[in-house]
Amino acid sequence: MKSKFRKLLYNLFFIVLVSNANSQPASPIPYDLSNGSYQLLSWDSSNVVNPAGTYPPNMVFHQSTKPDPQLEDETDSDWKCGYNLDSRSRINGLGDDGIGFINTEQVQDDSVCSGAGYVGDVVLALRTINYKNIQVNWKAGLISLSGKSNRQYCIRFQYRLGNSADFIDIFDSSGNPVEYNYSGYLNDYPHPTHEQLFSVTLPTAAENKILVQLRWKYYFIPNDNASGTRPKMKVDDIIVDGEMINSIQDEISPAYGIVSIFPNPANDKIEVKLFSQTGSNTCLNITNLIGTEIISIDNYKIEPGENRIELDISGYKLESGVFLICIKSTMGFDCRKFIFMK
Repeated sequence: MKSKFRKLLYNLFFIVLVSNANSQPASPIPYDLSNGSYQLLSWDSSNVVNPAGTYPPNMVFHQSTKPDPQLEDETDSDWKCGYNLDSRSRINGLGDDGIGFINTEQVQDDSVCSGAGYVGDVVLALRTINYKNIQVNWKAGLISLSGKSNRQYCIRFQYRLGNSADFIDIFDSSGNPVEYNYSGYLNDYPHPTHEQLFSVTLPTAAENKILVQLRWKYYFIPNDNASGTRPKMKVDDIIVDGEMINSIQDEISPAYGIVSIFPNPANDKIEVKLFSQTGSNTCLNITNLIGTEIISIDNYKIEPGENRIELDISGYKLESGVFLICIKSTMGFDCRKFIFMK
């Protein structure tokens, strides 16, 4: 009898543990930057490609039980619904346009998705051991809004160390938190789509860490006269890259090499600044990360000292991603990565 009672208690205890674990927001496996840049350039809506309960690599989507969750409202569970829903609060796969978010007055019915909540956030986990100057690039945008509205939603970008601390804001050069805060649709109709590019270098506190989590939080700014529909917004083309802390380039000053690439990220023209102790003819190539050549310039004459090469890449129909610029001459060989945002 005692044995059966202990077994019953154990089973009940196990059920409670599993239930609590399933109700808590998950922490994704971190992506190791030593494997190269992290890239999320699309998310499919198909249940065959991305079934309900699956997430992009090293990511998770969270939801809230509170309608119109605000910035200070924490998420409480994982999003477990499909990505092809067309009504109620939902997260959508937008293909090459990324991930879409919209909250409405209602969550998904249990017959469609059991235990659904209101859209909360996207979390990406990173391992940044031996990496510094970690740059995060992404797009955010307004996809659609039906009818007139004065309900404002934003997408705030934050980070934290580990998986249990509070998320921390990152501030831009004007001292404002980094977020997609577009108000052009308020009290206006029709509503054209809108996009904004973001490029952020993480604080030094996020460098050389076992676990760093990044968060894009979709949240509501309350007002006393809120009315109308909520905006459907998106996050797209997330690219994370960094520089190795212990690298040859940190330890030596080359007699020949690339000094900088500007701007980085780029979307039309770039300037490559390089240095050579002597004059020489240089070959310059732009390739993707698997070595496919995109641009090639042979026998470009450079002078002793600092040189600048301006390139127009707008006509090459590049997709958003990470690319390599390499130079080669009798003086040596050097490559640097840059990010292209379409």
